[in-house]
Amino acid sequence: MSISREPKVAVVGATGSVGNQLIELIAARGFQLSELKLFATEGGAMQTVDAAGEERLVEALESPAELRGFDIAFLAVPAPRAAEIVAARPGPILIDLSEANRSPSDAPMVAPGLTSREAIAQLRNAMVFATPHPVAHVLATCLKALDARAGFVAATAMLGASAGGRDVLTAAVDQTTDLLGARLELEDDEVQRGFNAFMREHERSVATAIAAQVTTLLGKAPPLFVQVVAIPVLHGSALTVDIQRDGKGNGDDPVELLRAAPGILMAEEGEPLGVIDAVGQEAIVVSIEPRADSIALWCVFDNTRLAALGALWIAETLALSSPALT
Repeated sequence: MSISREPKVAVVGATGSVGNQLIELIAARGFQLSELKLFATEGGAMQTVDAAGEERLVEALESPAELRGFDIAFLAVPAPRAAEIVAARPGPILIDLSEANRSPSDAPMVAPGLTSREAIAQLRNAMVFATPHPVAHVLATCLKALDARAGFVAATAMLGASAGGRDVLTAAVDQTTDLLGARLELEDDEVQRGFNAFMREHERSVATAIAAQVTTLLGKAPPLFVQVVAIPVLHGSALTVDIQRDGKGNGDDPVELLRAAPGILMAEEGEPLGVIDAVGQEAIVVSIEPRADSIALWCVFDNTRLAALGALWIAETLALSSPALT
């Protein structure tokens, strides 16, 4: 693909948490496009969403063929529907956000601050791009900034409800309300999300995928152990990282290394830092505790905004690096 005009863009999953963020960021970052069309694949159709102050109708995507004629399509939908669209190859470059919960596939997995624009330009003939899980993006960004290559790394991700999409977010709100009213009744296969932190097979699977994605994003990663826990927070997520010093460092101040890294905002020393402090921000907010034999990080971030930002960055880079559209 190459672009000499403003691209025609589709957002599939426009009524979801990440889809909403994509629409907001397209306007906020001034992404130049000739057409923006919004789709939903399940429910959500015929709703309206705010796009740059204008109420826009969301249409039902009945078939992948409806994406023919667009240059770029964001797939902010569950994996089964995204896979159906990818398999159909309807024409536009597909930026697949559903890859976030899976180990890397054949589609190039790229992210701002971790993949160069030159590398994206070399991949301009690819028809599908994958975005990493926000946790993988955060973890890889920190490890790259600190040039951590050999020492063992242990990370625990704490995901808020918004990481599971709008349905999970709605369930968490409803359950919390019912719990406060002493009327919560759960189905046998339903997990309590309100006032509860838990790890199931799904979280263990996502942890495995995140570790594999970090390796892909960095090219080579240090020995890495990742855990994922669902926490009773509506928006935003957090990550603890403990990086063992390998004794071969160059002596650089880790605080300054992180401060210089793109996408990272260092918290003021001694100031309390909670998940809520990152909601609505595009940056990863980090506090650090250097120790004699390791570096401990506490990272908070807006997972839906970070996911949308990474996807839009791919589209922006393709538009800038391509001399003519076919």
